[in-house]
Amino acid sequence: MFGIEPTPFDLRMIAFRIPIRVHPSFWIAGLLFSWSPNHPDLMFLWIMCLFVSILVHELGHAVMAEAFGWPSEVLLYWCGGLAFSNRHHNRTHWRDIAVSLAGPFAGFGLFGLTVVVAILLKKYPHPISRVVIFNLIQINLFWGLVNLLPVYPLDGGQVCQSLLAWSRFRNPVRTSAQISVLAGGAAAVFFFSYLNQPFGGMLFAMLCLQNLATLQTSEFR
Repeated sequence: MFGIEPTPFDLRMIAFRIPIRVHPSFWIAGLLFSWSPNHPDLMFLWIMCLFVSILVHELGHAVMAEAFGWPSEVLLYWCGGLAFSNRHHNRTHWRDIAVSLAGPFAGFGLFGLTVVVAILLKKYPHPISRVVIFNLIQINLFWGLVNLLPVYPLDGGQVCQSLLAWSRFRNPVRTSAQISVLAGGAAAVFFFSYLNQPFGGMLFAMLCLQNLATLQTSEFR
């Protein structure tokens, strides 16, 4: 896959018997996304919060897949991640949905834990703890909710496609792409116009075009 081939600089680890590889692009993108040379401490804290949050999210997918007997591994790259699963047996739509939802709900669990810690530390505020809590809430709650939008290949888009297939739609991939174009376009406009978040707007504009390209292939015309 372009840009995520193994390198000598990959960080490798294992959690819950699941192999994890962190590509150098993850750190580079995190650095660029949080670039603030006057506050290197805030940059470091944000990247560490991003690392923990994305890792928890992807491990949520992988652990659920492993529970179904599907060997899995995790890759972190370009400010995001992937959980690969070998779904060679006992595959059903509801299991695919469970694996797709396990990632964001693992993030929501980390969000809940963060809120509990924030309440416990309320009487003893500290600048570093406030920054960490804010970052973890932003990433695990707001990014988690955005990830559930029915835009393929986000988790919400994968759930949508699995639900369509489960409901025996004639062409679930095409219908999912149509929904993704509408939802992705609306999300791009919302991020650009109302939230003034060009990164989010560009992301959803790209996903909208990606699904539009899927609809233009001869297979789905």
